[in-house]
Amino acid sequence: MKISRRNSRGITLVELLLSLAVMGILAGVNAQVLAASLDAWNHSQSRLDLQQVSNDMMGFILDGGFEESGLRDAVELTEVSLSSVAFVPLWIDRSHVPAPLRNKAQKFVLEKKFKAGAIVPIGQIRLSDREDWVSVPVSFDSGTDTVIFTKPIPAGNSIRILYTPDPEAQPETVMRFWLDPVQKNLLRSYAGTTRPVSRRMRGVRVEKLAFLYYDNFNQLFPLDKVISAPERRRITGAKIYLSLKKGKEWKELTSFTNIRNVQTVGVTVSKGVRLPLPDPRLIKAMSIGDFSGLKGAGIVDLEVQSKGRARWKIRLEFKPGASESEMILRRFEIQAPKGSQRTSSIMDQSMARIEFVNLLAIDRTGLFDYDDDPDIRDAVLLTGTDNVLVVTRCDFDLASMFIRP
Repeated sequence: MKISRRNSRGITLVELLLSLAVMGILAGVNAQVLAASLDAWNHSQSRLDLQQVSNDMMGFILDGGFEESGLRDAVELTEVSLSSVAFVPLWIDRSHVPAPLRNKAQKFVLEKKFKAGAIVPIGQIRLSDREDWVSVPVSFDSGTDTVIFTKPIPAGNSIRILYTPDPEAQPETVMRFWLDPVQKNLLRSYAGTTRPVSRRMRGVRVEKLAFLYYDNFNQLFPLDKVISAPERRRITGAKIYLSLKKGKEWKELTSFTNIRNVQTVGVTVSKGVRLPLPDPRLIKAMSIGDFSGLKGAGIVDLEVQSKGRARWKIRLEFKPGASESEMILRRFEIQAPKGSQRTSSIMDQSMARIEFVNLLAIDRTGLFDYDDDPDIRDAVLLTGTDNVLVVTRCDFDLASMFIRP
């Protein structure tokens, strides 16, 4: 019997080396693809982390945390610089519990000293089955810092009181934001505690924080000098700039906010403030009020200038009222032009400090006020759109103007 053998041979060394070379090339390509994918994922994750942290930080600066306020709701600015800002938000007093049997009068003493001249505290209740707070009527005794809830508080409900504290008596009521250059993190101090704004940085570092401040006309305040307290009252807006870094990725974020200044309504004014006025034939409202910071007699002088000339002036004279929250409008005087008295009157009108004086109706005849009264041939009429109202004197620490065309 004849046995047949098939031709067979093993793998040669050249073939083995060639196979290993091909496998090495493929492995290198796969490694590069994997490294590129991981690098792209890392970049994407860094960008997401930067976006999340920057948004959280900016939101905290502007609006605060849970049931807290931010810069947007500042009632008073106490420090303004390029690298930091400090302000007083409304204090939220949660220290009281309704006791219908032991406290039938529903009187509660504020836990922080109330700032004289500020608006009356706001009382709020929250029903046991609700999450939102509802404002309710209260009265306030400024002599004893006592808030009285004037309507019965249903059993089982929570209460809180919002008001303006006195930062000079209680520095812990000032909220301050600044950048820690060592930790590369944004810090906030408030109510006796200093902590990072974000506790979950995910490797993100804050490289720069900057604040810019603007007045009623959106004009930038120069920061090459110390801004005084009267100048701070003219600040109505702020721009915040954040620059953050993670690895090789950067994120810049800018936000502008109006400072609501909940202590006042309208535009905050002080001596030297200039406000554009509508044409007298178009103006619908012009009033001043929400006065604070002066316990004795005081004067407010408002002057209308046109093309650089003083053409109309009104003076308001005040004296103390029966309580710190009240005062008396003793007298007014109108000059047109400045230095030429056209009308005046002793008023002795009692008013709350938060009330507004209607400057378009203070002259009962309508002959000498600013607006163009219908059916009256005005003795003074400054037509045109180039009129500017200038606050030439304001003895109060704080007042507000409301002007509407």
